[in-house]
Amino acid sequence: MQALRRTTRWMLIAATLVYCVGLLALAALWTFVDQRTWWLELTNTFALLLFAPLLPLLPAALLIRSRWMNGALATALALFAVLFGAHFIPPAAPIAAGTPLRIMTFNQLYTNQRVPELIAAIRAQQADIVGLQELSEPVAEALKAKLSSAYPYQVLAPGNQSGLGLISRYPFLSSGESNSVRGQRVTIQLDGQTVTILNIHLAAPYIRTRKIPRLGFRMITGYDAGSPTRQVGRLVGEVDQVDGPLIVLGDFNTSDREPRYAQLAARMHDAFRETNWGFGFTFPDHKRMGPLTIPFPLVRIDYVWSKGGVQPAAAHVECNNSGADHCFLVADLRIGTAAALRP
Repeated sequence: MQALRRTTRWMLIAATLVYCVGLLALAALWTFVDQRTWWLELTNTFALLLFAPLLPLLPAALLIRSRWMNGALATALALFAVLFGAHFIPPAAPIAAGTPLRIMTFNQLYTNQRVPELIAAIRAQQADIVGLQELSEPVAEALKAKLSSAYPYQVLAPGNQSGLGLISRYPFLSSGESNSVRGQRVTIQLDGQTVTILNIHLAAPYIRTRKIPRLGFRMITGYDAGSPTRQVGRLVGEVDQVDGPLIVLGDFNTSDREPRYAQLAARMHDAFRETNWGFGFTFPDHKRMGPLTIPFPLVRIDYVWSKGGVQPAAAHVECNNSGADHCFLVADLRIGTAAALRP
């Protein structure tokens, strides 16, 4: 029995050392290697999940009391702090000046049949403007029937995964399509300023899988983010051409650890990141994957961005399990006065 305990102890120590070395190697590759290898890009996107083994290993280290194991876990914790420590720093004091504007973005899932719950969720947030992705015909009809008094200005283009909708308390000066990606583009007048709003739904990365015989699950064999990468390249060109207040919202199918996010963050304010601590994950929300249901979100892909004197004051993510596979994001913005924005 004592020999078995000793063998188990050393196997656990060795596994911890291998795990720590693997984390360090991956972190070095994420930092210094161009992420065109599919598994490298995928592991970077879901890097937080790779630290999940620390949860059982840390209490195990208290029992085993090995200097090697303690050193390895301390190194892994230090790496976690480097990669994710900024997410736990409280934000600066919120912006108070400017005209308030509340924005909501929600990918409703085009197959969602729980229409009354979706309408109730939208109504409860009391947003000024709501952007919807994967807008379905039943939800579009419910928006017109149930919310036209609160949101008299509606631009609805229902469909399947391509459906989009914008509803607003403010009249639209103009409405049309984004000239760079799948999206809607409208303008509103607020305190004498023309505010441009884009409701965007970028393509999702392509994940290739292969079914494992007899085990009943699928293994990921490829990950291609080329389509959303090209779309973000076109979108930032459109963003750069907008002169004046701009708000871009929607489902970007891009995590905040990917180069596409850096392209957007270099040009605009990320409402959640600038007003919150934590991860703000929005996907998936109670999504069924084969025989399993993922009970909580694992990645942040829904955003409200702004520039041109539009500053974020607050934001929150709500996962209400209303039949959608995304949580929704609500952002409180402040629109600077025209005098303040004048050069």
